[in-house]
Amino acid sequence: MKKREQIIEQLKKSLDHERFRHSLGVEKTALALAGKYKVQKSKASIAALLHDYARKYNSKQLLAQAKKHGLEIDPVRKFEPKLFHAELSAIFAKQEFKVRDKSVLSAIEKHTTGSANMTALEKIIFLSDHIEEGRSFFGVSRLRDLALKSLDQAVLESSRIMLEFLLKNKAPVYYKTIETRNYYLLKLKT
Repeated sequence: MKKREQIIEQLKKSLDHERFRHSLGVEKTALALAGKYKVQKSKASIAALLHDYARKYNSKQLLAQAKKHGLEIDPVRKFEPKLFHAELSAIFAKQEFKVRDKSVLSAIEKHTTGSANMTALEKIIFLSDHIEEGRSFFGVSRLRDLALKSLDQAVLESSRIMLEFLLKNKAPVYYKTIETRNYYLLKLKT
């Protein structure tokens, strides 16, 4: 696996300035949460840095890359190819950066929509993407506070905010986002 400094250099060359800055912000947040929840910081760092690597591609290119790598082209992701970037980022992390740790690859893959029964590392990357210091949306401060109290409650709240945003904007909702929300809602109700 490439060293952090090598990853940073590659990201700087590949991503636009905003996306690069976002990736560093996600790493900073992920490291703080990893410390709080006793998750290996080196894993959180690599997953956070590489989570958006495929965002170097536009929508048309993401769709082409998804086809090239044999990802399922369902109607929602065909309409919104950005939904492929998480899976593609995991693929590129393995291919280009030689990441072999399955927990890191899984955290990258699940960071956009989440999933049921995520590991602590997966929850940390999912949440760090949503709450890093560069994010500014209604409720982000509360979500940041919640992430320091309960990863599960923060995942549930983040999913709720995401669903609300998608519905308000009349955007399609990917089924994994609903599954994530329902899983953590039911888990916390029992």
